[in-house]
Amino acid sequence: MTPRKYPAWLRRRRRGAADRVTIEEFAIAMAMADARGIRALLDAEVMLVIDGGGLVPTPTSPVAGSDAATRELLRLMSPETSVTMASINSVPGFVLVRDDLVVGAVTADMRAGAMSAIWVICNPEKLRHWNRGGA
Repeated sequence: MTPRKYPAWLRRRRRGAADRVTIEEFAIAMAMADARGIRALLDAEVMLVIDGGGLVPTPTSPVAGSDAATRELLRLMSPETSVTMASINSVPGFVLVRDDLVVGAVTADMRAGAMSAIWVICNPEKLRHWNRGGA
């Protein structure tokens, strides 16, 4: 029997993607605004990219390091923000929801058991499909 060959783009997205358990731990720490819990999951040299598309105030360049990344991630949270697990581009992730609208989609890559890269999409134009039927 020939092994199943997935398309290159799918193999690339799965390799290094954070597993569901780690993403769930990350989502819980985010929902609780738990700085210590977030930092414990991050590689010391983690790279955080937040895409606000110029429509949402976000850092204009990638944020490097676990302390700086933790601070920026916590800025995305408010008491009104909830977290819901989701599949994002076929990898485990979660969405940030506020006033019944998705305001962020989060995915991460792992290296040596810690998150080495985190991507957060906050650009409302890129989140339109999540908010169909919303206000």
